Amino acid sequence: MCFQAKFSALIIALSIAQTHAAGFDDFQTPEFDATSLNPETANESNWKNTLSYANAVDDHSDTVVNRLSWRLQWESLQGENNYWVIDTKLRLFNKSDMQHASNEAIDYDLNLNSLYLQKSFDQNSLKAGFQTITLGFMDFIIVSNVFTPQDFSEAVFTSPEDSRIGQAVINWTWYQQDQQIDLYVNFYPTENRYPLSNYGQILTDSLGTSNFTLSDELPGAFEEPEILLKWQMQNDEHEIQLIAASLLQNDPNLKPVSLLPPQSFAIEYPRFSFLAGAYSYTSGQHQLKTEASYKQDIKPVDTGNLEINESSIALGWEYSANGNYTLSLESAVIERDLPGQSTGLIPISLIETRQEQTVISWRKNFLNETVSATVFAGIFNPGDLKIVSLSISYTPVDDWIIELIATEVDSDNAQYNIYTSNTLIKASYYW
Repeated sequence: MCFQAKFSALIIALSIAQTHAAGFDDFQTPEFDATSLNPETANESNWKNTLSYANAVDDHSDTVVNRLSWRLQWESLQGENNYWVIDTKLRLFNKSDMQHASNEAIDYDLNLNSLYLQKSFDQNSLKAGFQTITLGFMDFIIVSNVFTPQDFSEAVFTSPEDSRIGQAVINWTWYQQDQQIDLYVNFYPTENRYPLSNYGQILTDSLGTSNFTLSDELPGAFEEPEILLKWQMQNDEHEIQLIAASLLQNDPNLKPVSLLPPQSFAIEYPRFSFLAGAYSYTSGQHQLKTEASYKQDIKPVDTGNLEINESSIALGWEYSANGNYTLSLESAVIERDLPGQSTGLIPISLIETRQEQTVISWRKNFLNETVSATVFAGIFNPGDLKIVSLSISYTPVDDWIIELIATEVDSDNAQYNIYTSNTLIKASYYW
């Protein structure tokens, strides 16, 4: 299999695996509406620290996770219309951790997801700084939520909310009683993160030689800004979003520059046009949701240099049994529009034109909410990738959470076996 297809398998497998966790870091930076806050009661600072230790072994009893992490979060309304948010996380990796990449005994990673100021006036607000932007209504399947890249390097035990990567964004919002318009400008686009982000090693393994050159075409700050416009309407039962954007791919393409020895390749980030719509209807204990999107002139890594168009549609249903349990089901279909000619590297006949994915999640609390259990199952085709997980969290006292997460990964296609099945235990202390 060529290197584009191998890397595509990695991306698809981790994208599905990452979506199963829900609420493992349960303190989320809130969406702020300056028109709804009382400055007399909301101007106190709010700090939160989370100290966590996680350890996991795979199905061969080999350690794959051994790390300590500290997350710092702060939010504060200063005066009547100045709102500050900070959200950052430091992770320390032991040598037995799969994320350890240095020659030192301890490796580390520092992520800044949020550092911004929001200033509000009349029916408008302006937000500037590092932000993570959420689009659409799907909890697991990504159809319209493509603006903010995600960290898939901890795919099987990190919730989608906690895996988003902050970017330097200016956001202008115009409010009305039941609707709003948002304009986002991202001055420094970045990319999704994966455990195997060493493209040079991927090429070496695929080509059987290290005799090649590799360049990275990631734009610098202010060189290739992304622009996204969103209209949103909401009432008691209905919520609608319409989105139009000009974006760079969060997943880059490996582009052959020269196939003559010595071969040369480039990591490129193609710009594409994006249209999406999302709808949610809530009635009693039921929520029905759907999303549809269209991407024009994208270059997925398994299509070589070929620009294609891609259409996606997803349906979802969530049922909440008066807090007793929650059941969610989401399913999506992706259709690719391919031209008739060959890409030069990959025959058209080997490029998949249809992809399908379905996920189901069930969550229930026990013993006055001191114990919570979540069961997740997902399947992806082609490739017949299946992921099943069970997570149990226990809160012995208000400031402690202990979690046990067991994940089974199975596929008929060996290229999808990026993560082996594993069992993780995690203890977190909040203050």
